[in-house]
Amino acid sequence: MPIQKVLCATALTSWPNDNAVFDSRQLLDSTYRPVVVLDSGVGGLTLVRQLEQLAPEVSILYVADNGWFPYGSKSVATVACRVQQLLDQVCTRVDPLAVVIACNTASIALIDHGRVPFTKGYFLVTPPLEEAVRASANGKIALLATLGTIKSKHISTTLAKARTRAQIWPIAAQRLVELSEYKLAGQPTSLACFSELIDRHLTTGQRLEIDTVILGCTHFPHLLGDLKTLFPSAIKWIDPAKEVALQIASSIKINISTLGPPPRTVIFTSMPGTRNSQHAFSNYGFHAAYSFLT
Repeated sequence: MPIQKVLCATALTSWPNDNAVFDSRQLLDSTYRPVVVLDSGVGGLTLVRQLEQLAPEVSILYVADNGWFPYGSKSVATVACRVQQLLDQVCTRVDPLAVVIACNTASIALIDHGRVPFTKGYFLVTPPLEEAVRASANGKIALLATLGTIKSKHISTTLAKARTRAQIWPIAAQRLVELSEYKLAGQPTSLACFSELIDRHLTTGQRLEIDTVILGCTHFPHLLGDLKTLFPSAIKWIDPAKEVALQIASSIKINISTLGPPPRTVIFTSMPGTRNSQHAFSNYGFHAAYSFLT
């Protein structure tokens, strides 16, 4: 579907009394140059939380591409094209302090298809396999990621190198993406189906040996408490969002405003289903929701 048709110009109604189309002029003031965070859903909020702890003065412009959710079930070629188009449109409207692709699948898709921006201030979140190998005491590691991430050329190559020093089990965990969305929307969730999926990949003995788990999707830290019951021996939980947030915080310069807390704005790319996300974004300090101005 052409991106111009997905980025609707009709105002959203996710926040009461806040029915407006996105107007970039409100963020063009140098005081409020935002960090742009892009993801297909609420996964990038885990990175927002990390960044909040390191740089509470930063303004956030979150692009939730719910019109294409989830990325993990789509081909890496189409995801790479989609994300590039979104970035081009966003960056013509605002002057960001930094741009973060807060989605492992999207980041890997850009890498695989040579679309990684070499401009300063762009950050990608990818599964840190090397960090996991260094952290593991016994070399028994589980990689939880979307199918698109696991099957990508970049991860396949990196995984082959890492396997010379550790035993790594990649597990396509797309179901966890949906469960994370449900949980942050305040809906009941159960990992029973995912537990059955793990049993198809690992014996009980293998699962109990794993001491390190890579959270290869920014959605997965939202479910960390539940995941710990499935991997009771894991003492290292590798969340790439932490390192990326550190890189962002150390690279940006923020003009601290006297006008109050920095704005946190979320833009959606599709009207339907945004009410389910309101609960999650509100809890993370977002006070305004808009559709794209085309």
